[in-house]
Amino acid sequence: MELILFMVKDGKLVKIDKPVFTTGDAYVAIDEAAKKIYVWLGSKCSVDEKGIAAVEARRIDDGQVFNGTAKILTYDEGDESPEFLSKIGGLKVIDKNLAKSMLKDVTTGEFAGQADHVNALYRISSEEFDGINAIKYIQVPFERSSLDSEDCFIADLGVDIWVWQGSATNVKEKVKAGQFAREFDADRAGAQRPRTFMENDGDEEFMGIFEGILPKQDRETVDLKVEAFEESQPEPVQVPKPVQVPKPVHVPEPVHVPEPVHIPEPVHVPEPTPTPEPVPAPEPTPEPISHMDMLVQKGSGRLTCPRCGNLNKSMIREVEDRTNILMDYPLIYGKKYICGECGAEWRKEEV
Repeated sequence: MELILFMVKDGKLVKIDKPVFTTGDAYVAIDEAAKKIYVWLGSKCSVDEKGIAAVEARRIDDGQVFNGTAKILTYDEGDESPEFLSKIGGLKVIDKNLAKSMLKDVTTGEFAGQADHVNALYRISSEEFDGINAIKYIQVPFERSSLDSEDCFIADLGVDIWVWQGSATNVKEKVKAGQFAREFDADRAGAQRPRTFMENDGDEEFMGIFEGILPKQDRETVDLKVEAFEESQPEPVQVPKPVQVPKPVHVPEPVHVPEPVHIPEPVHVPEPTPTPEPVPAPEPTPEPISHMDMLVQKGSGRLTCPRCGNLNKSMIREVEDRTNILMDYPLIYGKKYICGECGAEWRKEEV
């Protein structure tokens, strides 16, 4: 059974069809058959996205499908297990600035974002993984120095998809590189096949793309440029504007104003009051239920105060329960309810 994939976007989960992950986002993958929920965190995703992914994974586990029986596994980018890579069928990781859809338009034949396309280079390597389905491709800088004789590389040039095979690459990497290239090409305009180049065997045309010699595209609307990683982009130099020095302003000397004379008010001496008779101490009343005697409402029915039976939602307040820690990383707390009628506090547990 294939994994069900979601991406954290605008504070909620959005379903996606392909395992193309970006370094600046967080993802949740569900394996219903194995009762496992995977959380994948890109190296550049925000703390908020990490927290939302963790909370949504816990919410899915508590839902009707798993009823709290699923195992939640969290992976940071680059630390994926062979089991996860095998189940996802080959993970594809791209830079966070290259996250647009690759589907082609049914009317024009152009793929989405074609006019904004940037050239990108991907490395396919199997030395760290077990099995052909556990191979993943990773985006590397679009430079000739990124090539390695022991790996295969895919150059995404917009309409054209080119494959470069290193002289020491193995059969498994060659097969997977061809499969990835065909997946790229299937989503692009045109019916051309991906081109394959061998190292030092007629690969001069492939090497030319790093010097700006690019193949002619099917449409003139394509605006090709080299994909640059965030770390390699220099900060623009800010030229300060000339500062205008204001002319000196004449400030008159302050005029001395004498302070007003304070006349004290007469002091009122209160008359002595009679000593009140001693009042007998009130009888002790039973102490209210403390936080340690937390009440529990069982079942998944309507919220009801377990002490007084209050059903009015406007008289029941939901707050964070810092005594109930659901997850240590990131730190996630449970919740509790407070009755506005009797002041009782309780948690809700699903049966």
